[in-house]
Amino acid sequence: MLKCLSRAISASLAAAALAMAAWANAGQAPSPDFSVTLLVFNRPPYYLLDHGRPAGGFLLDIALAAFERAGIAVEVKEMPPNRILAAVKDHEAPVCSVGWLATSERETAARFSSPFYQNKPIGVVVNAQSPLPSGQPATLDDLLQKNATWGLHEGFSYGEDIDKKFRRQPASALKRFSDARHMVRLVALNRLDAVPIEPEELAWMQHEEPALAGSLRFVPLADAPSGIMRRIMCHTAVPQTVMDRLDAAIAGYRETDDYRRLVGQGTPDAPALPAAAGGHDDRRYNSPSSNRWEK
Repeated sequence: MLKCLSRAISASLAAAALAMAAWANAGQAPSPDFSVTLLVFNRPPYYLLDHGRPAGGFLLDIALAAFERAGIAVEVKEMPPNRILAAVKDHEAPVCSVGWLATSERETAARFSSPFYQNKPIGVVVNAQSPLPSGQPATLDDLLQKNATWGLHEGFSYGEDIDKKFRRQPASALKRFSDARHMVRLVALNRLDAVPIEPEELAWMQHEEPALAGSLRFVPLADAPSGIMRRIMCHTAVPQTVMDRLDAAIAGYRETDDYRRLVGQGTPDAPALPAAAGGHDDRRYNSPSSNRWEK
């Protein structure tokens, strides 16, 4: 009797999982039977919030569509990146967050979905008057040997290899900020020497603030790893069966025209920034040249 009951339950669960996968691949959202709190911070063009409510951002829109297709109800809550990491690690609640890199450290305390977007390779933004050579792409190791001050995004990972290189730098060479756009403005004003940045984010900043373009130079890295794989990170209170449904929904959604449209809107062409040192387009960013790279 018990064996029969056990087989019946297993068969029902298997049938439910297959149904969820079929719904996800067919684009039909089942009725929500699980809910999560989705923790998000404002970071255009990836995630946009208006008074704590979703207001766009192509990664956020993709994630919300995937949750809907998987039949997972979502309540969006705004939270800074460091607090998100703490919530996913420590809080015993079904919380998730969008667009995170799966590092070995994070994987010990969280579950990760399959990737739903891969960034373009990371580069470095410097002032347009920087004496860095503009012919051959530099390596990050070359740039880190310069006597320069770097801006890093607080609580972020640039990939495990790049993170290790920055950890070996003296503390005096690194300044951490919560706002990437503020860091880039400081580079334009020659108050900061360099910032590692993804081309998508820099292109958005250039589009929103054209005066930056004449004051900056984007330096591709010869040793840049493949672009970051963006995933949904969840607390372990979200069961693996629910993560499997989410993965099936992501796989199905990536084949749709809606997905391609969102990615196209969020990933403009590479930053049209000067390939060599040049003048400034706006006096707000007109500042004395710096020779700190040559020291």
